Amino acid sequence: MARRNKHHIPQTAEGFDAAWFTRAIGSKYEGVVTDVTTETIGEGIGFLGELHRCALTWQGGIEAPSSVIVKIPSKVAKNRSLGEGLAVYEREIRVYREMSGYLGIPMPEFIWADYDPNPAPWLETLFTFLFRKLPVVAVSRVLDLLLLIGAKSPRRYLLMMEDINDARPPSQIDGGSIDDALVGLDLLARFHAHNWSHTERRDAHPIIWSVGHVPKVVQASYRRNRSAFVERFGALIGEEMVAKMDEVQEQLPELCRRMERDPWTLCHGDYRLDNLMFRSDGRTTVLDWQGLAWGRPGWEVAYFITTALEPHHRAEEQTMLSQYHETLVAEGVSNYSFDELLEDVMVSKAILAHRMVAGDDLLDTETEHADSDFIEVIVKRVVGWVDLNS
Repeated sequence: MARRNKHHIPQTAEGFDAAWFTRAIGSKYEGVVTDVTTETIGEGIGFLGELHRCALTWQGGIEAPSSVIVKIPSKVAKNRSLGEGLAVYEREIRVYREMSGYLGIPMPEFIWADYDPNPAPWLETLFTFLFRKLPVVAVSRVLDLLLLIGAKSPRRYLLMMEDINDARPPSQIDGGSIDDALVGLDLLARFHAHNWSHTERRDAHPIIWSVGHVPKVVQASYRRNRSAFVERFGALIGEEMVAKMDEVQEQLPELCRRMERDPWTLCHGDYRLDNLMFRSDGRTTVLDWQGLAWGRPGWEVAYFITTALEPHHRAEEQTMLSQYHETLVAEGVSNYSFDELLEDVMVSKAILAHRMVAGDDLLDTETEHADSDFIEVIVKRVVGWVDLNS
């Protein structure tokens, strides 16, 4: 992709003016944008990116949208560097641009996107090699270097998509209902079945990583952030939970390999309530495709349930997992037993609890607009689903 003029990929809301919109999408809709009103949405929930709703006034135009959502990288240096290191900005644009037509799940309509090319694509191969070969202590130093490079990256990214304005967005912090969870799990099972062991779909896009990608990075972040995390959340989660996470720390590479065994499927990567939009016509549209990955389906089922529902719903877990598995089988999957699902969910819960420590190290969750209650709720919710005796 040839490098574009800077004004073609604005990185602040001030750049989303009528002239820019006309240049970007005017020909698509055969009209001219004459006025733009912009508001920031999703503050305090999304950490890697900014979302802006832009109301558009058109002169002419055929089926032109009255509003769109524009997504750009976070301005918080630490979060931006992590997003760059995880390739989330480029991945999401490529998912919308190249894959949305065959993933088999409702997502917002893709309108326009652009990003700067990677000036040093060989760096990813080098860092991946180092993360796999070096001891955890050395991986921590290499990770710091990667994040430093990411923070200084001049690359620009912008994704423009449909504004879903006829939907009920569930509240992640309030937690979902069992009815919402069952709808979400049914859709998730259909998505997983549609992409079940689809090697061509995965291998055509090397930017799609496994859910267990370079576990030593997570171990390194856990190692250096454990004390701060325990100081912040130790009283909330309890000593037994901390001991369980320490156990996972020692076993993490093997546990991640288990999440990469056959059979695998494509995973959304961040399938939680805040990314589901329950629309007035009965459809459910799925947002936020920065983390598309591949791995065992039980990983994503565990992620959804433990982040969406309070632990007091554990009594209904069997019902939820049974419905997910029944839908999976009805959609044609015959090589993944219910017992395998149960085992994968149990293992994934422990991995997810451990991963929160690394996430607290790599993300700035105490920014000006961040909702500290959100972080505390999610931590308490996820650890509440872990079986300490497993």
